[in-house]
Amino acid sequence: MSTNRKALLLTAVTLILVAVFLMFGGGKFIDPVKWIDKFANWGYPAWFVTVTGTIELLGAIGLLIPVLRGPAGIGLAMFMVGAVVTHIVHAEIGMIFVAGAILVASAVVGWLRLPETIDFLRTRRPVHH
Repeated sequence: MSTNRKALLLTAVTLILVAVFLMFGGGKFIDPVKWIDKFANWGYPAWFVTVTGTIELLGAIGLLIPVLRGPAGIGLAMFMVGAVVTHIVHAEIGMIFVAGAILVASAVVGWLRLPETIDFLRTRRPVHH
């Protein structure tokens, strides 16, 4: 696969993740009652809906900012470990695979985008006063 196609594929996966995290994160604020009920069934407190929604929205925004894409992807992958474990504990087989796919995609995007962050930090010149 050519470098251009790889870059296009990585961008497409990144944008799909942005859409997924905007949808799920935004949904927690648009229809919190639905999510509070789900979280209660999983044994989590109502306030955790706001926390997870905020993490998802901030992660989606981070994926849109070149210097933050790597850390955002890795952070979202770590966040999704909790979702996968929750679905495993509650034997939600279909959601295990959905959350697992999101976890893997986030980890891949984070890992492949991390050089952008590292390059930015390396080329940044200190400010002398």
